[in-house]
Amino acid sequence: MPASTGPLTPAGGAKRVVVAIKVKFELNARNGLRRVMFSLEKDTNGDEVDWKIQFQLFERDNKTDPYDDPIVDLEIEVDTALNSKAQNVADNGMTPGQSAHALGPAAEDAKAAAAGDLDQSEANDTVQATLKKK
Repeated sequence: MPASTGPLTPAGGAKRVVVAIKVKFELNARNGLRRVMFSLEKDTNGDEVDWKIQFQLFERDNKTDPYDDPIVDLEIEVDTALNSKAQNVADNGMTPGQSAHALGPAAEDAKAAAAGDLDQSEANDTVQATLKKK
């Protein structure tokens, strides 16, 4: 079918505008006893871009046991200085270093904060630091 040439014909290609995006990564420790759900969510309001991390930590005593409810469930506002790193993870996935950080230091600090052994803001910073890893 030939292209239309009427007054309502598109004046060019469609403009793509990303208003919101959500990406979820399921990370499982090699020993089978820890799982982290690391989600990134982007929302826009005009020129303002906001990123959030949803971080959930699951643990179990035996590989054959099912995971119960998360022992840690955090929602963290991402520092705007990390917006480009958050976008890169959303576009390209997590690197091995980011995955290891989320399963290791980020999970440990989040767990310590939940137990009252670490300030929650420190744990949040460690979780956000996942985006900086190579």
